[in-house]
Amino acid sequence: MSERTQNTFLNDELIGFVNDEGVLKDLFQAEDTLGSLANIFLPLQALRNESKVWDDEPLEIREEELPDLSSRYRILVEQIPAIVFMSFLDKGISEAYISPQIETMLGFTQAEWLNDPVRWFEQLHEEDKTRWSVEAAQMFMTGNPLRSTYRVRAKDGRVIWFHCEAKMVRRKDGRPWFIHGVAFDVTELKQKENERQDALNALSHSEKMQRSVFEFAPDSMIIVNRRGEIHRVNSQVEKMFGYTPEELVGKPILELMPKRFREIHAIHQQDFMKEPRLREMGRGVELFAQRKDGTELPVDIILSPVRMEGETLVIAVIRDITRRKNDEEALRGYAEQQKIISRRLLEVQEAERRQIALELHDEIGQILTGLKLQLEVAAQKSVENDSITEAQNLVNEVMAKVRKLSLDLRPPTLDHLGLLSAILWLIRNYTNQTNIEVDFNHEGLESKRFPTEIETSAYRVVQEALTNIARHAKVKAAKIRVWVDEKTLNLTIEDEGKGFDLEQVLAKGDSTGVAGMRERVLFLDGDFEIESSSEKGTKISASWHFEQNSVSNKKSI
Repeated sequence: MSERTQNTFLNDELIGFVNDEGVLKDLFQAEDTLGSLANIFLPLQALRNESKVWDDEPLEIREEELPDLSSRYRILVEQIPAIVFMSFLDKGISEAYISPQIETMLGFTQAEWLNDPVRWFEQLHEEDKTRWSVEAAQMFMTGNPLRSTYRVRAKDGRVIWFHCEAKMVRRKDGRPWFIHGVAFDVTELKQKENERQDALNALSHSEKMQRSVFEFAPDSMIIVNRRGEIHRVNSQVEKMFGYTPEELVGKPILELMPKRFREIHAIHQQDFMKEPRLREMGRGVELFAQRKDGTELPVDIILSPVRMEGETLVIAVIRDITRRKNDEEALRGYAEQQKIISRRLLEVQEAERRQIALELHDEIGQILTGLKLQLEVAAQKSVENDSITEAQNLVNEVMAKVRKLSLDLRPPTLDHLGLLSAILWLIRNYTNQTNIEVDFNHEGLESKRFPTEIETSAYRVVQEALTNIARHAKVKAAKIRVWVDEKTLNLTIEDEGKGFDLEQVLAKGDSTGVAGMRERVLFLDGDFEIESSSEKGTKISASWHFEQNSVSNKKSI
C-alpha cells in the first residue's frame, strides 16, 4: 500500500499477514470510518491526554506501553454511541466481538449476545427477518456492503430501530473471512420520520378529500382570479353549461352570464375584490347564467375568497335552481287556486246564510205570525183559557229566536245599508245581550260602501271577536276602532281581559273562531294580527286593501 493514514490502528503484523492489496484497502476503509466516528463523538483533547495516539508531534513512548490491536480497537469503539461488531466466519464465537453498548441499548450483556449464535435473528422484528435474510445473502454473494434499517426487540420487549452498516472482508482466495459493522440507534429519528410521514399522509389525504369535494360536488364550482379569469372548474360545469374545462380555463367569467348583466357584474366584481368575503351573490335579486348554446338558467351563487398559489382567488359555487323555481311557481299556482276555492266557499257560505235568513224571516216568520194571530182570536172567544195563553207565549218566544237566528246568519242591514250600519246594529244588540259596553270609534265610513266580500269579512271579524270577548275575556268593556285610508280599510278590537296564548290555541286546532277570522282576512290578501297577554288583554288588528274605484258613496235600499 502506498497510502496510509498516520492515525491507523492496524499494526505491521496484521498488515504483513494480509498480502491482498484489495483486502487491505477494505480494512483501511473500515478503519477510516471508525476514525471519523471517533472525531465526531470523542473529544480530541481527551484522546490526546489518555491514549496519546493522535498527537501530531512524535512522542517518546516505550513499545511495551502501546496497547495491542484489540486494546486500541476497544479504546475507540467503546466510546462511540453505537454498537460495533466483528465476526470471523471461519472461527468460533470466542473470536467474535460486540461492543458493550449492546447492554445499554438492548439490555443484553456481551456474553449473552455472543454465546447465542442466533440471538441476532431471534431479536429481529418478525416483519424484518425475511428482508434481512435477503440482504445478508446479497452481501455474501456480491461482496457489496449491507446498508439497511431494521427493528430489533430489546430484552424488555421494546422495539428499537437500528441503521446497520456492515461489510464482508474476503481472503486472498476469495473466501469470506470476517464481517465488520456498526449499528446506530435511530429510533428517535425514525419516530420523527414516521410522524412527518403521518403528517404528510394526513395532508395528502386532506388534499385528496378537498380535490374530491371540489371535483364531485353536486354544484358547479369555478375558481376565478382577481382579474375575473377562470382558473379552474369542476366536472359539474360541463353538465350545467356545456363547456369542457379546457374551453373555460383562462376565459372571463362574464362569458357564463347573459349579455344584459355583464356590464353591471364587472362593476360589482371590482367592488368585491377590494374587500373579498364570503357572501351570497346578488342577494334578493334573481340571477341567471348562460349556457354554451345561449340558453339561460336561473341560479344561486355563493362567493368564497381563498388564498391559493400566492394570490387571492374566489370560489364561485353555482347551483341550478330551475327545478326549485318550477316548484315554487307550481306552489304559487296551487296556493292561488286554494285561495280562489276558499273565497268561493266563503261566498257560497254567505249566500246560503242569506238564503236561510230570508227563509226564516219570510216563510217561517210568516207562519209563526199567522199562528200568533189565530191564537189571539181564539183567546178573545174563550174566557180565561190558560192553554191558549201558554201557546201565545211559546209562539212569541219562537218568533224571537227565529228572528235572532236570521239576523245572526246574515243581517239585512249589511246588504242594504253597509258596514257601518251593520256594526252599529251588532254593537247595540251585543250590549243588550251581554251587558258589555263597547266603545266604538270610526272615521271615513259614513256613506261609503266597500266591495261585498270586504264588508262581509270585516263584519264577521267584529262579530267573532265580540263573541270571544263575551265567552273568555271576563270584562265589562271593549273597544272597536274602524278607519279608512286611501286604499285600506282598517279595524282593531281590544279588551283588557285575561288574554290567551295564541300558539297554544292554534296548536290545539279547535279554535275555529281565531282561525276563521284569520282565513277570512288572508283570503282577501289582507293583513291580520293578534296580540294577547294576561297582563294587557287581547288586541286584534285587521286590514283590507281595495281599489279606489271599487268604493261607492251610494247607499243601497
